[in-house]
Amino acid sequence: MSLRTRILTGVAASVAALSFAATPLAAATPSEPVAHPVAAQELSFAIPAIGGIEAGPGGVPGGSFQQTHVIARPAAGSSVTFTVANPAPWHYQYAYRYLSVSWRNLTTGASGTVALRHWQRPAFAPGTVPVTGYPVSLPTSAAARTGAGPVVATVTVLREQYSGTVTSSIIPGLNALLVP
Repeated sequence: MSLRTRILTGVAASVAALSFAATPLAAATPSEPVAHPVAAQELSFAIPAIGGIEAGPGGVPGGSFQQTHVIARPAAGSSVTFTVANPAPWHYQYAYRYLSVSWRNLTTGASGTVALRHWQRPAFAPGTVPVTGYPVSLPTSAAARTGAGPVVATVTVLREQYSGTVTSSIIPGLNALLVP
């Protein structure tokens, strides 16, 4: 496990531990029972992925240090649905960019990755050249069977280029939630 993964897992576990709400204890008298702490029914937070420096005239609209938000919500069957919040309007620079959402269930150790498109598909006139490539084929929302328990996920913006796929975000996003 990399140092980055260990740190993110530690932060998420700390947040999960702090998220349990305790019920105040009743006055301890022999005739009255003492209330026990009750676990919170939901834990959910998200930190956006922060993009890098966009230099030159061909930079992506929005400029440097763009924030990309992915929302994680529990779904049926002990799953999580990851959804891009407010996909960006089409720009030709987005045609080779996408998100990688890497998740881990802290209870079971199960893990996986979901790829998402964080921009809107273009609406070109009939007869024009369509946008092709891997990122355009991706959805803006996808479900992952994570299993029940606390789940953490990192969100990374990736960019395809001639030398391979590279990370485009300088600070990965983070999601944590409790899956029933």
